[in-house]
Formats: sequence, C-alpha cells, structure tokens
Amino acid sequence: MMSQDWNATNAPTAAFDSGAEHRLLNRWVGRWEGPTRTWFDPSGAPEESRTQACVEALLGGRFVRWDYHSTAMGQPHAGQLIVGFDGMEKQFTVAWVDSFHMSANMMVSTGTPREDGRVSVLGSYAAGTCDEQGVTSSQRWGWRTVIHQPDADTLVLESFNISPEGHEDRAVETRLTRRREA
Repeated sequence: MMSQDWNATNAPTAAFDSGAEHRLLNRWVGRWEGPTRTWFDPSGAPEESRTQACVEALLGGRFVRWDYHSTAMGQPHAGQLIVGFDGMEKQFTVAWVDSFHMSANMMVSTGTPREDGRVSVLGSYAAGTCDEQGVTSSQRWGWRTVIHQPDADTLVLESFNISPEGHEDRAVETRLTRRREA
C-alpha cells in the first residue's frame, strides 16, 4: 500500500543512474536567499529586492525544482523553475512559471552544456507592442537564462532579454547565498 503523504520530492522511483549534468543540478539543492536586481530600463538603475528560494531534487534526482518568492515593482511575486537534463538530446530543459514575468504563461527554454559548467538556456515569450497609430501587435522576444554556482554556498541566476531584432540586454540578476539552518 502506498502512503498518501508523498510528492515528487519523496515518492519512490525506479533507480536512476545520474550523469555529471544531474550531479551539477543536485548541488543546487538547499535553501537560499539574496538580492535580485531587475532592469526594466536597460540604461537605467536596476530595481533591487530580496529573494528567498528553495531548491529540491525531484523524482530521484532526475530534475530539480526552484520555488522562489520576492517582489517586483513593489508587488509580491513567486515562481517556479523545473530544470532537467535530457541525456538522449544532450541538453538542459527549463520550464518556468512566474506570477510577475510570465503572467499565466509557461516558458520552456533549452540549451546544451557549456564547458565552463554554467547552465545556459534560451526560450522566448510573446510581448505586445503598440505602434504610433495605436495598433497593438505581438512579437516574439528571446529570454536567455544562465545559472552558475561559483562556490558551494553561492548560486547565481542571470537573465537577458533579447529583442526581436536580436539586441540583448541584462534583465535580472539574482545572487543567492545558501542558508545554514541553526
């Protein structure tokens, strides 16, 4: 009989032979907090806020899930990233939902491993634009996310907004420190 008190972090799963990429992801597991800087205007000063995050291994270490919360434009927001590595396709995949950046959409991003150990993935989202006549249209914008861990107690997530014309600007930088439980 299976216990009713289970979820993707503690449910029993078939054995999984993790590779280097999965071991990299699982080093992120823990509780984190730190500053987030968000650039709404690439030429202006960033908005600063505080982020708290919890990263958990899912399904026997096949994936990790980031749960986080912070503020943006003075309003609370929360989000979740599920990060995995597909050994057959040799690429990382990130599924991201967020109450501020993504509205009610989900962004899926992918990228191949980098030699420097950083996880770098590229996705896209639709953004409405209004021309001089007031006509609104939707365009695809790119969103590049880079995650790296300079040391065991630091985790950095950087995001870059890419215009439809290909111009890339820094959008978000979150620098987290591992929380040590007392």
